[in-house]
Amino acid sequence: MIDALMAILTGGATGLLGTAVSFAAEYMSARQSHAREVELRRLDMELARVEAAAAGSAAAIAAESAESAAAWSALEASYRDAGRRLGRADSPWLTVVDVARGLLRPLLTLGSLALVGAIYFSLGATDVETLDIRPRIVDTVLYVSTTCVLWWFGARGVDKRARGAAAP
Repeated sequence: MIDALMAILTGGATGLLGTAVSFAAEYMSARQSHAREVELRRLDMELARVEAAAAGSAAAIAAESAESAAAWSALEASYRDAGRRLGRADSPWLTVVDVARGLLRPLLTLGSLALVGAIYFSLGATDVETLDIRPRIVDTVLYVSTTCVLWWFGARGVDKRARGAAAP
C-alpha cells in the first residue's frame, strides 16, 4: 500500500517537475523575445538617424524599409497560420500529421490509465508469482500514469497562462 502511495506521489512530483520545466522554458523564451525586441528597437532608432543624415538616399532606404516590413508581416502571418493548418486543402498529409500530433498526449494519457485498470483486474490474487510481481507492476504503472496526467494538465495550464499573458 505504501509503495502504491509512493508511486503516486513520485509520479505526481515528476509530473509537476515537467510542468515547472515547461514553465521555465516559456519564461526563458519570453526573456529572449523581449531582448530581441529591445535590440530591434535600438536598430530602428539607429536606422532613423541614418535616414535623417542621408537625405539623398531616402528613396533607397524607404524601399528597403518597405521590403523589411513586408517580410516581417509575412513572418507574422506564417506564425499565426501555423496553428491553423488543420483542415487546409493544400495537403491532406498535413491534416493527418496535425491530427496525430494533437491526439498523441491525450491518447497516451488514456492508454496509461487503461493500462492501470487492465493490470489491476487481470492479475489474479492466488498465483504466487503474480503476488510477488504485482505490487511492482502496479507501482510502476501508477507512477507513469500519475506523471502523464499531471504533466499533461499542468502543461496545459502553463500554455493557457502564457497565451493569456500574450493576449492584448
